[in-house]
Amino acid sequence: MSDGRPALRFKTPVPLNVLEDFLERNCASGWNVKLDGISEDLGGKVVVVSFGSQADLAKFKAGYPALKKQHSR
Repeated sequence: MSDGRPALRFKTPVPLNVLEDFLERNCASGWNVKLDGISEDLGGKVVVVSFGSQADLAKFKAGYPALKKQHSR
């Protein structure tokens, strides 16, 4: 996360392939997803998503809650 690009580190229940598809559809600039571990409660993955622009970060923050809701138990 220290390369100067906007990034988020968070726990997610969303499968990585679904998360990547969402980023591909919604981000105009480059992005990267890194698996950073499994949460201690085994309830999800910890990922770091870096974005090519602040605008893509904002789009992600706006759209991610609906995606997460689809994959929450």
